[in-house]
Amino acid sequence: MTKFKPSSWLSTKSSSDTGEAEGKGHELPSTSPFLSRNPKDDVLSNGTTATKTAATSVSRMSELAKRIASETEKLENYMKEHDLPPPTLDPNGPLDFPKLPEEIQQSRMEIIFATRELEALVHGPREDVRWKAWSYQDSLSLQIVNHFGLAKLVPLDGSITLAELQTKTSLDAVNLARVLRHAMTNRIFREPSHGVIAHTAASRLLAEDQSLQDWVGYNLEDNFPASAHVLQAIKAHPEATSLTRTGFNFAFDTVDKEPMFVTFGKDPARAKRFGGAMMSLTGGEGYEVRHLVDSYDFGDIDARGGTLVDVGGSHGFVCIDLAKKWKNMKFVVQDLQKTIDSAPKPLSEDAQVAERIQLKTHDFFTEQTVKGADVYFFRWIIHNYSTPYAVSILKNLVPAMKPGAKVVIKDHCLREAGEETPWDERIIRSMDMVMLAVLNAQERNEEEYRALFKAADERFVFKGVLRPKGCRMSIIEAVWDPQGVEAGPTDPIVKAVKEDE
Repeated sequence: MTKFKPSSWLSTKSSSDTGEAEGKGHELPSTSPFLSRNPKDDVLSNGTTATKTAATSVSRMSELAKRIASETEKLENYMKEHDLPPPTLDPNGPLDFPKLPEEIQQSRMEIIFATRELEALVHGPREDVRWKAWSYQDSLSLQIVNHFGLAKLVPLDGSITLAELQTKTSLDAVNLARVLRHAMTNRIFREPSHGVIAHTAASRLLAEDQSLQDWVGYNLEDNFPASAHVLQAIKAHPEATSLTRTGFNFAFDTVDKEPMFVTFGKDPARAKRFGGAMMSLTGGEGYEVRHLVDSYDFGDIDARGGTLVDVGGSHGFVCIDLAKKWKNMKFVVQDLQKTIDSAPKPLSEDAQVAERIQLKTHDFFTEQTVKGADVYFFRWIIHNYSTPYAVSILKNLVPAMKPGAKVVIKDHCLREAGEETPWDERIIRSMDMVMLAVLNAQERNEEEYRALFKAADERFVFKGVLRPKGCRMSIIEAVWDPQGVEAGPTDPIVKAVKEDE
């Protein structure tokens, strides 16, 4: 049996819970500045403000302003002490915020979310809601800027007149100017003098960073229309489980015809953009593969030269990193034929790594072809599917499972509202909405993962959830037991190499 430090893993509450997690470990302490206050006071558990009286509201505004000033001073002092460049919107400045230690990163997050709450207070509830309903205009101008490649047409270290820029694009002069000037309200481009366009840091990124261009393009040309059609989709099909009755299908006239991934497969440029967008996301903070490599112990499997099957593993980048650490394990990467055919050869320049990784064609909606492996691994697969499809994927493993074999899922695992830091909660909840819009899929909480395994086969014994420190994704584990004995509340579960410091 395996284990990890209790404070490392996710503890969720059932509907009947009165204060403690269901007999397992400790609640993860919140790093949110707003959750340090009493939720019954003037701050709700998600960081929003419940205005009781005018006096309370003024007090909260002052408190937030002081907090912002204090945390900004702490952040600036750290950056000065470590000779880090100050943040700037200048196009020649740093394009990413520097990596920070946990305590200073927390200060940065507190500044961001205290500022958001202060803005909401100063707007007032009515104006705040009105602006939220109107925020799609930000997406609209950015969509046009990115689609027409306007950032690439502006000199990186100079400027260009609107008149000259108009000759380089199919947009007419009026629409070009109105789009750019709206984008400028979001600090994308600047107008140093009338009719002259120059870069800001954000627009320079849109000119130079292909993965960011792909991210913006995928979100604003695929997700944006899909999201706008979710209401139509769920009114027509309230169960929201079909892959072909999604907001995406309604947006692109493919209802009852084909899922999003099939649509992308027919359009190489769109598929390439999607791949670039995913690369931009997976390379981002909180999604690095190192969290799996450092936090999950494959030592016993490595010692006996066991096998891990990465189901839907693309070109095997996860297995490459695992193979560098675990020197005796063997790896099988499974994906569809097109993906396997496009994989680099060799997969790794390290021959000792490459020789232990096999690529095999497999559709996970069919019976698993690799029998008797030690681990069947899914990274960012299960969240792409509604419950009927997710259960089917797990059922297809059953004929391949041997006693003690593990299923390890790497996906988001939702916490109770307010238990997440505001930054992570916004990202993960937004991802949940994306899953609804494009695939009728979902992010899940611990109990929903437990239910998936039980629905697939009661011989899958759910072991628990590990949330590595600094990671937004969780590691969900189940073990195949022919006797089908569910883990009890004190049973040790998922083992981590590194305990929280």
